[in-house]
Amino acid sequence: MHAYHINNDNFFLKNKMTDTLISGVVYVGGDGGDGDVSEVEKIKNSFSSFRDAIDFHHDRRERIIKISRDITSQSKKLIYTAHRITHKPLKSILNEVTTKRIEIIDMFKQVSLDLEGSDFHRYHKSISPAIQEYIEAISFIEYLQNGTLISKEKVDIDFKDEEGSQFLIVTNEDYLLGIADLTGELMRHAINCIGVGDHDRAIKICKFLRDIKSGYDILKIPKRDQLKKKMEIMHQSLIKVEDACYALIIRGSEYPKEFYQHIVSEHAKSFDVEMDIDG
Repeated sequence: MHAYHINNDNFFLKNKMTDTLISGVVYVGGDGGDGDVSEVEKIKNSFSSFRDAIDFHHDRRERIIKISRDITSQSKKLIYTAHRITHKPLKSILNEVTTKRIEIIDMFKQVSLDLEGSDFHRYHKSISPAIQEYIEAISFIEYLQNGTLISKEKVDIDFKDEEGSQFLIVTNEDYLLGIADLTGELMRHAINCIGVGDHDRAIKICKFLRDIKSGYDILKIPKRDQLKKKMEIMHQSLIKVEDACYALIIRGSEYPKEFYQHIVSEHAKSFDVEMDIDG
C-alpha cells in the first residue's frame, strides 16, 4: 500500500532505504523496485499532460484576445469613418466602410477557428468585446443608410460563410450590448448634424433614441449587470440630444442661425475630446 503526501515547500520521495528528491510528488513506502519507478513516471507524465493542456489554453486565449483587440480597433476606425458622412458624400463613405467591413469579417473568420464547438463558451468572454464593437459600428452604418435599427438576423448574416453556415455565434447579450453602445454614436451624430445646420436629422435621431430606450426599458436587467450600466449611459446620451433639440426648437429663434450653429459646433468639439478620453 503506497501513500502520497504533499509538502508546500519541498516534495520528497521516501522509501525504506533512502530519501530521494523527486520534483512534483511525495511518495511514501514501496520496496525501491522497478514498480515504484514506473509509478512515479506515470504521475510525472500525468502532470506533464496537465501542464501541456494549461499552456495550450493560455496560448489559445492570448490569440483570441489579440485578434479581439485588433477587431475592436478596426471597428472604432469604421465608426470614425462613418461619422464623416456629415462632411462627405454618402456614396464615397459607404464604399470606404464596405472595404473595412470585409477586412474585419475576415478577422472574425480567423478567430472562429479557436472558438469551435464547446470552446466558444469557454472563450466567449475574450471575443465578446470585439463582437459588441463591430455590432455598434454596423448598426450605426445601418442607421445612416436606412434610418432603421439593424436586426439580430441581419447581424448574423455577417457571421455566415459562403455556404450560409454560421462560423461564429452572436449571442443575444452581445447584440443588446452592441446596440446600447450605438446610442452614444447617434448622440454624437445628432450634435454634429446640428453643428452643420441639419436640424431635421438631429430631431429624427432624438426620436429614434427614444424608441430604442423604450425598448430597453421593457427588459428586466439586474442592477450589477453590464447591460444595466450601458443603459444608464444610454439615458445620458438621450438627455444630451433632447437638450440640444430643445435649445434648437425653443431658443433657436432667439439667436441668428450662424451664431447658434457656432455654439453647437463648440459643444461638439468638446464632446469629441470627451469621447477620445472615454474611448
